[in-house]
Amino acid sequence: MNWKSPRSHPVVWLVTSFWFLAGILTQVAARAGGAGGHGSHSSSHSSSHSSSHSSGHYSGGGMSHGSSTSGGAGGLMAGLFCFLFVFALIVIVIALSRRAQKAKAGVVAYPPGSIPNEDSDTLAARLAAIPGFQPEAFRQKVADAFLKIQTAWSTQNLADVRPFISDGIYQRFSTQFRMMTLLKQSNPLSNIRIIAIDPVALASDGDYDVLQVYVSASMNDSFVCELDHSLDSEDDLSFVEYWSFIRKRQCAAADGDIYQNQSCPSCGAQLPPDMGELCRCPYCQVLVNSGEFDWVLAEITQQDDFGRDSDMAARVAPQLSQAVADLTPDAPDLVVQLIEDKASNAFMQIMTALATRNPAIVRRFLSDDALEAIIAMVPEDNIVFNHLYLNEAVLLDAARVNDRHVLQIGLTATLQRVRLDTAGGLSLVDPDEIRAGHVMTLERDAAAVPDKGALYQHQCPNCSGAVGDSLDINCQYCGVPLNSLRNEWIVTHFQRAD
Repeated sequence: MNWKSPRSHPVVWLVTSFWFLAGILTQVAARAGGAGGHGSHSSSHSSSHSSSHSSGHYSGGGMSHGSSTSGGAGGLMAGLFCFLFVFALIVIVIALSRRAQKAKAGVVAYPPGSIPNEDSDTLAARLAAIPGFQPEAFRQKVADAFLKIQTAWSTQNLADVRPFISDGIYQRFSTQFRMMTLLKQSNPLSNIRIIAIDPVALASDGDYDVLQVYVSASMNDSFVCELDHSLDSEDDLSFVEYWSFIRKRQCAAADGDIYQNQSCPSCGAQLPPDMGELCRCPYCQVLVNSGEFDWVLAEITQQDDFGRDSDMAARVAPQLSQAVADLTPDAPDLVVQLIEDKASNAFMQIMTALATRNPAIVRRFLSDDALEAIIAMVPEDNIVFNHLYLNEAVLLDAARVNDRHVLQIGLTATLQRVRLDTAGGLSLVDPDEIRAGHVMTLERDAAAVPDKGALYQHQCPNCSGAVGDSLDINCQYCGVPLNSLRNEWIVTHFQRAD
């Protein structure tokens, strides 16, 4: 033992003091209450093993001798009180010592209302069991991702971050950039400082590991709207976010790197400088951001939306875990994080379709009924979003209904609508940001064939041919309906949560 270590020093000192003080108090109790040598021996011996055991011997020793004098009883109670006081003091100091030790190790204290982090020792052991996982190297990846994403946001260019972000994250940013372009907005970020990066929880999700990471940072946030400078703002922000990273448990390379390496992690070919919507290698056709090669950022959740503060948490079916397990034999590719990411992708494209009043954008992955619902939502006026942030996507329920698998996903978004006029100006529809909840239903045949393409990224799931935005639902190459339930999860219902 390192006697000078920050953690052991106060503990050893207090235990030694406790041992010494316990002996004195025992003798005081014995002299006053007649507990005798047995009480002294028992308490002194047991104090180094169990405080509850020691307490029992104090009490038992006094009673067994049948002391009847008031002085003995008073001395006994005084000794017992002092013993409990010293024990409580030891517990408090040990707790403070351990907290200080964790702070020095880089483990932060989480604010009230946030999900408590998994026990650090247990989490460290579980992470160590992941092949190739190196804590510091992973933290560096998160730091690189954070800084690159802030630059991508400032420049409205996702080329440098595309390989390590999920399709849902890509669509969130792309939709917001499209709205900012319509409103001639920019949002440069500066003085960016990372305060803390700490993994806080690890979960298994199908064949994948999902690692939640606490990210604390500060920056200067400057927002400029050329169409209406009354919407301009500038703030120095300090904030907390939870970033969710996903990686396949049996990944192709335990030490893969898609954060700095510009070549394909599968075939080694040079990747295009801007991979765009579909993050697929043009040579070997693997999906670079599939989670098979490295950790991929799949979710960014604000502190207020994380865990029990979720708007959708109360809607989650109590039997959800069992329901997902029941569907897995027929759908081995059912991964909750990936389903939520797909729903996020669909949601942002639906909001783009509403803002541009163009349902053709989403026709390929909507059922006929869902398309009618979206068309009914299209506003008559030219309304776009000044702000549009997806706070959460949460799987609410899963079931098999006849020959289909049916999933319900709850989505909460923060938004502010503005109306563009013909003169090039704008007016607020929502004076302030509002939070709106939606529920989306995804369905797929229970005997579905895994898709060859990426329907939500404009690729036919049957033949992998490229498809455009069109109300024509049949693939121009193979003629198969794009929104067939045979290959892909299709949006069959979409409505407000209320």
